[in-house]
Amino acid sequence: MERISFDSALETLAESDKWLTSLGIATKRDRWHTAVEMVSKAKAQREHIDGGGRLEPIRNYVPALFEALEILLVKRAFSNDGSPALRDKLSRAVGGPDSPSREGPKSSGPRKTMFELALAADWKTAGADLELGEPDIRVRFGGAVFAVECKRPFSAHSVRANIHDAASQLGILLDTPGHLSSFGAVAVSLNRVFNPETRPWLAPEGTGSQILTEVLNKLIDQYKYQWKWNVERLHRRIAAIMFYLAVPWDIGGERLIHLSTHRFFGQSKCEQGFRILQGGVSQLYPAR
Repeated sequence: MERISFDSALETLAESDKWLTSLGIATKRDRWHTAVEMVSKAKAQREHIDGGGRLEPIRNYVPALFEALEILLVKRAFSNDGSPALRDKLSRAVGGPDSPSREGPKSSGPRKTMFELALAADWKTAGADLELGEPDIRVRFGGAVFAVECKRPFSAHSVRANIHDAASQLGILLDTPGHLSSFGAVAVSLNRVFNPETRPWLAPEGTGSQILTEVLNKLIDQYKYQWKWNVERLHRRIAAIMFYLAVPWDIGGERLIHLSTHRFFGQSKCEQGFRILQGGVSQLYPAR
């Protein structure tokens, strides 16, 4: 859960250009800069309302603020990382349509990459030892290495195919010399499935995490037969399938918070790997 003031956000986001430039990424008019501009507009809007002015609608307001929160998450976690893998992912993540409503299957790649970065940033900030690259994330829990392949299905109909595609990629990787003792995990973002236009999640303070977890469980239960993956197609060292959901949480119109939750499904062929993975993630988020 990410909380931040407008001033703090603008200060950190203003440093993003220097950070991207230091990594060899040319700054330009892109989705990240649109998000920065939206934070400035949001601050001005708040000051205008506090001064007695009327609320004036701003196009793509909430989605851009939500993406700004993800940018802050990533910058904080990887500001000292100058690896080629980070540079490659950032180069891809800054692009794409500025509004989710303009996104299509062929233009959804940048936000899929942003999911990889946001998930890795969340884990890293919580204390995980990880690296970016191929696979998307390599994380260490309990002395074991987990290769994590991330997917962001464009619709509910493509979730199962995305799981099988990720499992296939991991299956090839886990049989290579450098990964013969590694475990695998598939991470699936349901953001686009549940909330394609990134609408704000309205819930009273103190209840967001619980309600969002309930929503994720209901979503999984709703599609459990349609999403049921073929266990036989999973490599014996793929420990789990993880479903992830993040939303912009609006608390009384006063604060917008990046709120996320997840749920793991362990694989019977890899009980040891699942126990290690579950234990490691539980240590990162003891309150979840």
